[in-house]
Amino acid sequence: MPEQKTLIKISELLQQAKQSLKQAGIKTAALEVRVLLCHVCKITEVEVIACPDRLIEGQQAEEFFNLVARRSQRIPLAYLLGVREFWGLEFHVNAHTLIPRPETEFAVEIAVLCARRIVKQSGQVRILDMGTGSGCLLISILHEVEAATGIGIDIDASAVELAGKNAKKLGVGARAQFKSMNWGDGLVETFDIIVSNPPYIQSDDLQGLMPEIALHEPVGALDGGTDGLDEYRKIIPQAHRLLNRRGVLVLEIGDGQAGDVLGLLANNHFHPLDSAQPVIPDLAGRERIIAALKVC
Repeated sequence: MPEQKTLIKISELLQQAKQSLKQAGIKTAALEVRVLLCHVCKITEVEVIACPDRLIEGQQAEEFFNLVARRSQRIPLAYLLGVREFWGLEFHVNAHTLIPRPETEFAVEIAVLCARRIVKQSGQVRILDMGTGSGCLLISILHEVEAATGIGIDIDASAVELAGKNAKKLGVGARAQFKSMNWGDGLVETFDIIVSNPPYIQSDDLQGLMPEIALHEPVGALDGGTDGLDEYRKIIPQAHRLLNRRGVLVLEIGDGQAGDVLGLLANNHFHPLDSAQPVIPDLAGRERIIAALKVC
């Protein structure tokens, strides 16, 4: 006789898994277990909710509980799924890349507005993404501005490789290049726009972050040194060298860093793009984006 397969109801799977995640301190346990089950079984969340008595095969249940166990170790959900949505696009992510966050979309918004203005004037725009990670900034901008081309750079060669795959997957591979280098060292061409989401967490604050971030996201993409500004001190002079006349630098910053970053920009011949609002807040009201014009 053929071996009888073990079958488990969706409702039972979810209940067991939810308890595991709750015990691990994960507040969104109910939502996350549904997401993981959809991922494993290739079904929609509507199906999960509407069909609680649907039977799942033992092999899929085992795969599901393996992911739940890893999530209980506070491995980020995005790393378990291998993808994260950003700017309405699905990006592959892994432990070599920072997980794209909604607040970083404000940098895309500002860069797209600047890029479209430059395209109106000259018909094209060239963009540099410094510390590209998954490529989410550059790729999102290219997705919005067809006349744009650009380069994404990152010190982590594995991140560069993944960013290239994301560009091809999302249809902008022909307009994007990705290179492994440190903040533009060795680059000789110039650009119209530079975007960057550099590390800005103070070193002493890293261990106080959520375990998902402190233990699993790449520390090199987080640690901004004693005051959180180490990488801005490197990026801003490089940006001045690499930007065309009247080029624009778009930076994400940490809350409370605006004054210091604006000072660094002024010392390197940058002026806020909008002097009436030099710092763009995110939806939570925190200082988030500075866009600055190279003035000489």
